Amino acid sequence: MWRVLLLVLWLPCAAFAQSFPEPLSDTVSDYADLLPEADEARISAALQAARDETGVHIVLATIERQAYYGGTGRFADFATGWFNAWGIGDATRNDGVLILVAREDREMRIALGDGYDVVWDGRAQRVIDSAMLPAFRNADYAKGLEDGVMMAIDQIARPFAANEPIADESGFGLGAVLERVFKFVVGIGFALVVLGVIFKDWLRDVAVRFRACPNCGARALRVTREVITEAGQTTDGQALRHETCGQCGNDRRESYSLPSREKRARAKSNSSSGFGGGRSGGGGASGKW
Repeated sequence: MWRVLLLVLWLPCAAFAQSFPEPLSDTVSDYADLLPEADEARISAALQAARDETGVHIVLATIERQAYYGGTGRFADFATGWFNAWGIGDATRNDGVLILVAREDREMRIALGDGYDVVWDGRAQRVIDSAMLPAFRNADYAKGLEDGVMMAIDQIARPFAANEPIADESGFGLGAVLERVFKFVVGIGFALVVLGVIFKDWLRDVAVRFRACPNCGARALRVTREVITEAGQTTDGQALRHETCGQCGNDRRESYSLPSREKRARAKSNSSSGFGGGRSGGGGASGKW
């Protein structure tokens, strides 16, 4: 039991070290550039149409590695933290869905809001196993993402919005229920420290001070950020995050994008867009390829 309590206390602290990016839109944020422009536009339109039809907010996001955003543990926990940082779905219904893919980690997760019972985890697993993994194993990422989105709309968003009863398809029985209860407890731990999320970037930078320089071993790392190109109305900007050793001068650089003003404003354009403050306690399904 003490191990469970330690984990509940540790997970919120781990979230502080994570640095989730700003969404590029309220439908698709393709940071890993897995989608050709036409495919991304088609998927984005399908997600918006589904949201207008059902009220369910589904978000697709792709990244290279969770480590680039401070993630070091289970990908499922990382996806839950991402879900809650963005506040996907309606805050009252907690009906949001996040489809998160990490190409270099070769992992994917469909994270579900707290409004979904444990039986919906089985639906999410079916989407991953049937629609996404076969295409990903053939390196056809665009097909896997589009097929996964369309199946999630059909198998999760529409029946959930219609309040259709579904059978327990998870195949885990009581074990899945207990796991969901545990994840809910972990979610409470996150909620207790939600204000700390505001300072996650600062805490991540401070944590660097306690790491040894990979070149000389001295604990003299400092973090600075440099804007290379300011974001414009329609064009993204570019910035660099430096981890520089004060002892030997070794400089590790990490580039990241600054979303355009248009992308930042897009999520607030109408009542069926934007992020509604939904939360996830860890429900969903995972896959590796």
